[in-house]
Amino acid sequence: MMSEPLNSQQESGENMIDMDAMDDFYDDFKTAHETCDSVLIDLELDPTNATLLNSLFRSVHTIKGNLIYVGLKDITPLIQSVEDLLDAIRKNRIEYDSLLCDVVLLTLDKTESMVQSRINNTASILSDSEIDSLCFNISCIADVKPEDRIDFIKNSLFILDPETHLNDAQLKPIASDTPITPSGNKGREGDEREPIVNTDYLVDNQVIADKSIKDVLQSYDIELDEDICFFESLSSPLENRSFYWKGRTVRQLILALAMNDRAGNLVNPTQLAVAVLIHDIGMSFLPRSLLTKKGVFTEQEREALYRHPDKGFQLLMESARWIEAGQIVLQHHEQVDGSGYPNHLKGDEICHGAKILAIADTFDARSHERAHRTLLKRPLVRTMNEINNFSGTQFDPYWVDIFNQVVRTLDG
Repeated sequence: MMSEPLNSQQESGENMIDMDAMDDFYDDFKTAHETCDSVLIDLELDPTNATLLNSLFRSVHTIKGNLIYVGLKDITPLIQSVEDLLDAIRKNRIEYDSLLCDVVLLTLDKTESMVQSRINNTASILSDSEIDSLCFNISCIADVKPEDRIDFIKNSLFILDPETHLNDAQLKPIASDTPITPSGNKGREGDEREPIVNTDYLVDNQVIADKSIKDVLQSYDIELDEDICFFESLSSPLENRSFYWKGRTVRQLILALAMNDRAGNLVNPTQLAVAVLIHDIGMSFLPRSLLTKKGVFTEQEREALYRHPDKGFQLLMESARWIEAGQIVLQHHEQVDGSGYPNHLKGDEICHGAKILAIADTFDARSHERAHRTLLKRPLVRTMNEINNFSGTQFDPYWVDIFNQVVRTLDG
């Protein structure tokens, strides 16, 4: 919480901070920051969208102008470097990607923290030399040769987040004729190229390091009968379809079952567990080129993706025992505002299990999506914010609240 200022202005070097204007500024800053977050997420799906890029540029420009207005001009070089980078992206001098997304996201976070430090008259989280180095490296990203760009991106990320784990071998430019295959496996002609990955660095993987699917099921007293063991056996082939899916079934089980438990088991735990195991079985029938595609999907590709819940649903509906699990699988991409698929269900039309699975599935995807490219873990708080931003539209507010309680517990 902000400390109460003694005077209407506070002196900071050559700047006089106008505390009377600070409240309005901070509200505007948070709004612009949230807009940037939302646009950056959308840009990952549509990186060449001029409207999104212009919106992002305007929001960052607004933040810079407001910093000057309230007397925090000495912070603006950091924002200016981001603005210059975004301008280069807008003018097609450099392609937007997830690494650049992280640079912008983390820089905005640091800027907000620096503003808080100035208001509260506490030490800055970045030294002057770090700020100068960061501005230099961000400014160079768009100006250097493509083969040198990654060094400046790495330097920026390490300053912004010293705990960033990047693998040098994977960040080197890959020659177009150099196949990338998993360690110990030979490439096959026609395989979609995907970088070697090691997701063990992920913080939340420590939670599952020594746990198997069966361990998780047994911890919730779910009987490992013949059906369950069969469904469990299907998870490995699915995870092997894409290297960055490693461990996703265990992670999703832990979160989904913990959420259900926190809510008093509104869903039968066995039915929910089976739904988690089977919900993406339809993805295994899609071509790997589609699973690893970057950018916008064609209408045909989108329709193929939208059909994948039906595969698991049809499998489970072969047995009367798994009707509830089948409904969870069928509905796990529905959204409470009716904009989901396949049936555009709304609110209470969607079963509790599907609402739980929707959050668990999205949270895991958002917190691990970059593992196959950058080995930079999206911060937990950032991913939690994304889930919360869609409360009431994509996700049920009740289950978002349960999610918030559980994730903090799991991460601790």
